[in-house]
Amino acid sequence: MVAEHNQQDRSARCHLLSVIGNDQEVAAIAAAVSEEARFYASGPGFSRLMITLGEDAATFRGSITVPGRKRPIRHLVAVSEALSNTRPGGSPSARRTILCDDDPQFLLYRIGVRFGLPVLPEWSNWFCEELERHKAIEPLIGIGCSPVLVKGTKKRFLGWIGHALKRGTIRIPEDGRSPSWGVPSKFALTSITVDSMSPASR
Repeated sequence: MVAEHNQQDRSARCHLLSVIGNDQEVAAIAAAVSEEARFYASGPGFSRLMITLGEDAATFRGSITVPGRKRPIRHLVAVSEALSNTRPGGSPSARRTILCDDDPQFLLYRIGVRFGLPVLPEWSNWFCEELERHKAIEPLIGIGCSPVLVKGTKKRFLGWIGHALKRGTIRIPEDGRSPSWGVPSKFALTSITVDSMSPASR
């Protein structure tokens, strides 16, 4: 799960939800997501939290066959509009980017892909330091991942890159080789409970 706290109360805007269960459980959660309902989730490291995926959330369903079980278990993945817009070219004027990992190379790679920025993996640590210096990054609630919210526009990030190149803080290699990105894949296997049978009032 990836969720963002609402500062006004104990609810949270959920950006990514991956759950498994039987037919009835998954159907109930899918209905709650499509109706923009608020419901409760709990898991390791955080107490019971009211969540919603908001408008235009996308859901994807599948089945997983488990040896020894007569029936397959159902898998549901729900993605908020804000997270889906982090795809390449998605909402190019956006000021906020939701990312499911805080690894420096992953972070710079995803920002670069979204906004079409000319970036190199060698600049990853510098970019994260700039985000911290400008208070443009915040941790989010994560189950099985380490999500962050990055604040900034394409114009702002291009400005950082231009100034850093002029100062010599970052450099473009002269060998002309294509960059090699070490993008991690470290989602952890963990447990989350979604109480879809007792949704909260809107």
